Amino acid sequence: MNYRFDGKLGRALLNVSLFFCLLLLVYMSGLPLELPQQFMLGWGCVFILIAAKRTAYFQRPLGRILFLMIVAFISLRYFLWRTFDTLIYTGPMDFIMMSLVYLAELQVSAVHYINLFVNLWPLKRRIAYLPNNQDLWPTVDVFIPTYTEDLEITKVTATASTLLDYPKEKLNIYILDDGSSEQRRSNPVLASAAWQRYREMQEMATKLGVGYLTREKNDHAKAGNLNEALKKTVGDLILILDCDHIPARDFLQKTVGWFLKDKKLFLVQTPHFFINPDPLEKRLGTFGNAPGEHEMFYRASHPAMDLWNASFFCGSAAVLRREFVEEVGGIAGDTITEDAETALGLHGKGYNSAFISRPMVCGLSPETLEDFLIQRTRWCQGMLQIGFLKNPALFPGLSIPQRLCYTSTYLFWFFGFARFLFFIAPTMFILFGLQIFHASSLQVLAFAMPNLFASFISSDYLYGKFRWPMYSECYEGLQSIFLLPAVLGVMCNPRKPTFKVTPKGRNQTHAMLSPLAGPFYLMVAIMLASVPMAIYEWVAQPIYRDVIMICGAWLLYNLSIAFASLGIFWERSQIRRHHRFPVKGKVLVSPGLGPTTSIEGQMTDLSLSGIGFKFPVCDSLKMGDNIILETVDSYKDVHKLSAKIMFLGNRNGSAICGCEFNELEERFADIVKMVYGDSQRWVDFWDHGAQSPNMLYMMYQFVLMAGKGAKFGVIGLWVFGKDRLKERWAKRQPAKVEV
Repeated sequence: MNYRFDGKLGRALLNVSLFFCLLLLVYMSGLPLELPQQFMLGWGCVFILIAAKRTAYFQRPLGRILFLMIVAFISLRYFLWRTFDTLIYTGPMDFIMMSLVYLAELQVSAVHYINLFVNLWPLKRRIAYLPNNQDLWPTVDVFIPTYTEDLEITKVTATASTLLDYPKEKLNIYILDDGSSEQRRSNPVLASAAWQRYREMQEMATKLGVGYLTREKNDHAKAGNLNEALKKTVGDLILILDCDHIPARDFLQKTVGWFLKDKKLFLVQTPHFFINPDPLEKRLGTFGNAPGEHEMFYRASHPAMDLWNASFFCGSAAVLRREFVEEVGGIAGDTITEDAETALGLHGKGYNSAFISRPMVCGLSPETLEDFLIQRTRWCQGMLQIGFLKNPALFPGLSIPQRLCYTSTYLFWFFGFARFLFFIAPTMFILFGLQIFHASSLQVLAFAMPNLFASFISSDYLYGKFRWPMYSECYEGLQSIFLLPAVLGVMCNPRKPTFKVTPKGRNQTHAMLSPLAGPFYLMVAIMLASVPMAIYEWVAQPIYRDVIMICGAWLLYNLSIAFASLGIFWERSQIRRHHRFPVKGKVLVSPGLGPTTSIEGQMTDLSLSGIGFKFPVCDSLKMGDNIILETVDSYKDVHKLSAKIMFLGNRNGSAICGCEFNELEERFADIVKMVYGDSQRWVDFWDHGAQSPNMLYMMYQFVLMAGKGAKFGVIGLWVFGKDRLKERWAKRQPAKVEV
């Protein structure tokens, strides 16, 4: 059943209920208790949460609210104790470090409390289908902004856009080429490449029958590019696609209907879905077997914000109403996250947004750790800019839930500051004696540990299907040391950050140690040096054993996360021309010449250049054969393509076959249609149904092995590093001369 809090009466009852619950929560959290009573209360609540987490009642709205109230109660009691009982002045340096750690906890707690409210009941929005009368359908302009990305990346997206299931007379497609602006073509250094790109882009657009727009100057980056296109086009709606974001054929069919249903709607946002692993997934070997890093945001957070009319524009895979965008002066450009900033302004005007939780666009994740961090640094800087320059908490026109949703989003990006402090805090006490946490071990067991367990349980309850706990720790821990300068930079000068395009489609031609490894490895070395020092302090200073035990446990937890992240910095090679992704479905295989009998097989993977499938072992196919492949998509369209067998083998009693398409250039549109046109493939990929494994087992896998074949973690780092050293040593040896 899909529960919704619609109508004025339903919203009023919800608001009144939440207000009284909040008053009760604050009152109960402040009740003084003796330490044994607090111990029993804290751990009693934890056991209730464990028992309730998978109970049917607590999957319903009122049960969910009660569950989150218990979590908030435990957390608030901890934070009140942390604030009033543990902040003790013992010296200037101690006070500075203690205050910084407390501020980091304050940031984490604020995001935690707000998210408990935001995630009260995620909205499962249905598709609003278009009317049968196509005269009522609005006109749509497709904008594909591009800068210096490879021509072929843009070509695939533009080709897929021409295949959108929408009346051609109501659809106009435009490539917005900022890499060939007059400014770049007149620059002596850039002119040659810019002119070549200009000619190639124009030729490609002409062949595809789409529009091509460029501009005089590259002002205001992507926002300026989009605004220039707004002046030259007239469509009622605007579909914005990053140049590597390829739309499925049904994208407009499943999004445009909401604009007819809600006249105040300014945005329909859909998930960003990626067909290649990011650098962490590549090293973990978890792509397709575990939830991706982006899934929590698009499958849990966005539906939750949609309940409060706070789903915001994410830069691509979204449709906007031109009239309302022009009313606020176009795409905003005061920050480098022009998408969320634009949505903030339109929400402030009282307009509505919608989020459809169906992946209908597939894109490319950054290939290297450096590119990954460029992307995350821009997101971090841009969202912090929104916080400092726009301040959603005071932004005019927003409802209270909208203010909380936007505030949570920008506060989250302080995690670089918080995580870094959590990494170094225990070493500050162990190595330098700084008093940063004043509590006994019994107090920690009564207050801190129940809060820590409750946070893990609530995270699994809210996001367990879309984010596994240790993955979050690795992603955020890894990024923290690199995002810290970005956080501090925006705090010092919110207007300084400039837009940097995330490189896409770059191949890693050889395995190598990332140049970014140094700072992280240094931090791990310092933490490792703290372990024997902690043992020495335990023996030498019995009076501080409580604090040493707390900091030592904290240090070991930090080391487990750091060890799990060590192998990330060994970049694996990626030389495939096109990424292959796992798929399901039947395929009929016929020899290109000779008998017409077909073999039925099951597809295993697919890419723009080829396909893999398995079938019962037979002798009718062999390496190098040309074959005809026939598949049927969820549209019931039949795709018939010629391919050449490049690999043939046996596995578990089945024949495994890998093919390359024969007519990639001649039948490019047909291949794009087959590979990317069916959004049901992305839905099936997301619904892999993988459950989060046992926490202790995950820590063992991450810290020591981190996946099959020791691809990550301590052993993975040793195996991978040893292989690379052998390769380098072999290259330095003189070649043997045959006599």
